[in-house]
Amino acid sequence: MNLSPRLKTIAQSIKNCNIVADIGSDHAYLPIYLIKTGKANKAIATDINEGPAEISKKRIKKYGLDGLIQVRVGNGLSVINEDEADIIVIAGMGGILIKDILEAGITIAKNANQIILQPMRDSRILIKWLIDNSFEIIGGEVIKEDNKFYEIIWTRFKEEHTCQNNVVKNEVYYYKNTDTLHEYIDKKINEYKKIIDQIKATNEGNNQMRLEECIKELNGYREAKQWHSLNAEQ
Repeated sequence: MNLSPRLKTIAQSIKNCNIVADIGSDHAYLPIYLIKTGKANKAIATDINEGPAEISKKRIKKYGLDGLIQVRVGNGLSVINEDEADIIVIAGMGGILIKDILEAGITIAKNANQIILQPMRDSRILIKWLIDNSFEIIGGEVIKEDNKFYEIIWTRFKEEHTCQNNVVKNEVYYYKNTDTLHEYIDKKINEYKKIIDQIKATNEGNNQMRLEECIKELNGYREAKQWHSLNAEQ
């Protein structure tokens, strides 16, 4: 089974897992791959709707893995038992929705050895929530797939983990220093430069706050790019 680059990156980071829970499993591609490659002993594939869950069941049966992968229908972590999953994966959802899922199932999230998140947007809001709630950011990476960028975050609860400054200036400080990351930062810089030019061209006074926000974001990505460049040279 061939996985997309973002799912393959997630899969490659998983080793010696007893039970992995894939929340919003997208037809169980990841759990099937993890079982077939021996990266996990068992898996739980969840979905909030019956339709996708039934497709997952058929695909799992096709691979003869129905004894090793359970399909459960329900909202977020509500269908996972306490201390059941070593690793939790939540991929392909908005960062705010992922935050809400973790918040609603906070006890289950805290008991996992590792949580792998792939937010489609609002990663900064998600990272700030993780830090505020004593989750350690183990690592992060930007992946390019079909000319789109995807952010992946590895985290775990660490009770003694504290952060002196809970202000997350920019999410990219937490990401692995790669050529793809620099390409992603350049894209964000160009996007904000265009927005700033458009706001200035309208010359409307009520856009001043938006202009200041965009300038702040632009400078933030420029500083992050410089920081990553300096760290790459060390």
